[in-house]
Parts: sequence; structure tokens; C-alpha cells
Amino acid sequence: MTQDEGHTTITARDLKVVSALQCNGRMTMQALADKIGISVYAATESYKRLTDAGIMTIVPVCNPLSFGNYSQVLVGLRINGNRNEALAMLKAMPQVTYVVCALGDADIIAEAVVYSAEGMDHFLKYDLRALPGLTRLQVFSCGRLVLDDHNVSVVNRLLAERGETGFMTKREASVGTDIPVHRLDARFVHTFNELQKDGRASYAMLGEHLGVTHTAIRGRVKKLEDSGVMRIMATVSPMRLGGLRQAFLGIGVKPPYRLDVEQLLAIDEVTYAMSGVGLNGADYLIEIIAGDDEDLWRVVDESIRSLPGVDQTWWASTVSVEKESYWLEPPQDGVLLDD
Repeated sequence: MTQDEGHTTITARDLKVVSALQCNGRMTMQALADKIGISVYAATESYKRLTDAGIMTIVPVCNPLSFGNYSQVLVGLRINGNRNEALAMLKAMPQVTYVVCALGDADIIAEAVVYSAEGMDHFLKYDLRALPGLTRLQVFSCGRLVLDDHNVSVVNRLLAERGETGFMTKREASVGTDIPVHRLDARFVHTFNELQKDGRASYAMLGEHLGVTHTAIRGRVKKLEDSGVMRIMATVSPMRLGGLRQAFLGIGVKPPYRLDVEQLLAIDEVTYAMSGVGLNGADYLIEIIAGDDEDLWRVVDESIRSLPGVDQTWWASTVSVEKESYWLEPPQDGVLLDD
């Protein structure tokens, strides 16, 4: 990775580092170097530059819908006038986990994960409606996560352009999509949230911050990982990798058709797919990440709209990513996983 007049150039070695850490964000620098086939010095240098530049972070990821009592929505907001104040308020809300500025059917797209149905009702009826300049609120109620590859396929495509291959497929990267619903004790949620600050923090440091032993922390992390509800991995923002276009598409499926989900997921540029309802009658909300504008619309016109029964109902193209988080509101009940 090199710096050229403020622009960061990502090398094949950097992408291999990201790809390896997408498999396991807590692997040692020696294990990272061995996996890629480079020196520890080179692995450490790439890691430090990627993290210092804010291109890569190591965090635990999950599917909130795999936890009992959590609700998830994505909202499209139309803001009249300057949206900076509304953005600041959204970013300050801990339950808002993702915020982007957009062009299209929304000025701002936000994702929220809220504990309890009552909490979600309050968020939609009060918290969002307090945003200055809000003139329209569109809600997509999330029912089932179909895919969230955490941009593994993006890294794989960039590696392929350089004649390299990644270490993980986008199906393997999608955490918690085909597992039973779990109900977590609040201690596990606190551990998950503490790891958001630094996914590579030592168990001793985590234990000190949470007031428990490092053995307890190690046990909690192992249970979360073994149950399939969490993976600690490298995440990257496509908007910071350069030369990529990101868009959200709400698609409806006209009766009597049913969407062939496997056909949808086979489209390489589809990195996220959520089944639900909302956004002018959309049955699915998908994220597309393509090489440029021409490539983006080729995917929409030739790959998405050609699927049997699919009708585009809503769209927005990302201008900037303002917030990315996996924070979970600690629950008040539930003890499926315990120390």
C-alpha cells in the first residue's frame, strides 16, 4: 500500500492480508505471514498501514436476527435542506449501526438494530421523527438475512484482477444465516460490544474492562464462535478501496413468481440480501458493489431485472459511508449461552 497525493493505493499483498484476516481476525502476525507466504515484517507493515488509514478494522460480526428479541430495520430518509445535523443525530444513536448518504429514493439510508418490539416502535415513532428536516420516512422491515458477505467478494474480485485468489467465499463469510435463534445473556452482549473497540484485544484486557477473568472472556468468545453467531474478522469499506460503486436496490417479486435466491446470490456483485417487506412493496433489499457506474447499471439491467418475476421498486446509490457498527443493545432477559 502506498500513498500518492493523499490517495491510498492498495497492493495485492495488502488485499491478501485483508483476505486472510477475513477468515480469522485474531490470528497472530506469524500465522498471517505463513498463510500468505510473506515475512512477518511485511505482514505487520501491511496490517499497520491498512488499519492506520482506516481502510481495515478487526471487529466481531453477527446476524442480529439470529438473536431472540432483536428487531432490525433499514430506513430511507428524505431530508429537506442541510442534512449534517440529521446525520450527526443518527450517528450518535447507538442502535443505529449503519449510515450512508445517498442519491435516489433516499438522501440518507440507515440501519438500526433494536432490542424488543417496543424499543423498535419508539425508535420509528419518536427517535427518527425528531430528525431536523425530515420530510419522508420509508421503512424496510427485516425478516431474514439471506446474505451478508462483509465485502469478502469485493476483496476477492480485486485480488482476481491482480491474478490472485482470496481465502474465503462470500457464502462462508455470511455469519448466522442458517442457524437456530439464540437468546444471549447480557454478559455475552457486553463482551461482543467490548470487542467492537478492538477485535484483537487480549482476553486479559477485555476481562479487565468488563471486571471478569481472562478465562471467562476466552470461554464466552469460544461459545459465541462455536455456536456460529459471531466471527471476528477484518472488515473494509468499499468506498475506501477506490474506484467502486455501491447501491441499494429494493426489489419486488410479482405473483405468482417466487425469487430464486440462489440465482440472486450467484451474481458476484450482490454482497448483501435481506428478505422482508417495505420500500414501496419491496420483498428484498439488496446491496450491489460494482467496479464503476457502467458496471453497476449493467448488473441491475442484465442480471437483476432479468430474474423471473423481479420488478425494481426502490433504489439509492451510495455517496459516502458515515457510520459502520455492530453494537448490540444489552438484553434484559435470556440465558441460552452462559459462562
